[in-house]
Amino acid sequence: MAVHTVSENNPTYVTGADRYRIPFTGFLTPEHPQFETMQEFIREEHRRPEGYGLAFLESEEHSVIYIGSVRQIEEYRAANTDGTAVLDPDQGVMYAFWPHGTGWDDYIPANTWNPGGEGIVTEFDHPLGGKVTVYEYLKDDTDGEKTPMVGFHCERCHPTPDIDHEAGMPNRGPQDRRWSARNARLHVRSHVDRCRPVDPRFAEVAQQVANKEYGVNNPVITWESRCATTGPCAQIRHLRARA
Repeated sequence: MAVHTVSENNPTYVTGADRYRIPFTGFLTPEHPQFETMQEFIREEHRRPEGYGLAFLESEEHSVIYIGSVRQIEEYRAANTDGTAVLDPDQGVMYAFWPHGTGWDDYIPANTWNPGGEGIVTEFDHPLGGKVTVYEYLKDDTDGEKTPMVGFHCERCHPTPDIDHEAGMPNRGPQDRRWSARNARLHVRSHVDRCRPVDPRFAEVAQQVANKEYGVNNPVITWESRCATTGPCAQIRHLRARA
C-alpha cells in the first residue's frame, strides 16, 4: 500500500502518495466535440492548441492527472506493451485529482482499485485494537445487475452499508475511494464519539420478540456473530483469503 501524506490542518484530508499507478491514458485534441469546454480545466500557461496527452494516476486514496504532449503519450503507450514503461513527469504538468464536469464525466471511464470491483483498498489500526478496513464490493440491484460499491468496516462497532450511510457508497473512481477512506480515517480519529459497539442486549430482546412472534425458540445471535457469518466481516475475510 502507498504511504499517503495528509494536510497539516486536517489529518483526514489526503494530499498525496509516495507512489501511483496509471490505469489508463488518453488524448484530448481539437477534434473532440467538447475540447474547448474540457480545456477550461487546464490553466492558460499549460495549454497546448494542438492537443494534450493525458495520463490518469491513482493511489488507494488520491488521484493525479498528468497533462503533456500527444507525442509523449503515444510514445509511452508504444513502450508500455509489457507494463514497464516509465512516464517522465518533467515533460508536462501534474494536477491534483481527476477533472469532472461537462465532457470529462463522459470521457473518464469508471474504474475500481481491484480487478472486478472486489477487494481490499486500504486499512487502518483502531486505537482500541482491530482494524478499520476500506474495501470494494458488488451490490446486487433489483434489476439483476451489480453495482460497484466502496465502504469501510470497523471490527469493533461493525457498521453495515444497509444502515450506516458512511459505510457504503457507489464506487465510480478514485474520488469515491478517497472519500470512503476519509470516512474511515475520521472514524479512527473520532472513535470515542463515532465507534459505538451494539449493545448485546438489543440482540437478545430482538430474538425474544421474534421467537414469540413465530412460536420458535431460536438462540440469540449477536451483532458481531451475524457480521462474522453474513455481514461485512465475512465479506472482508473472503476478500483477504482470495487475495
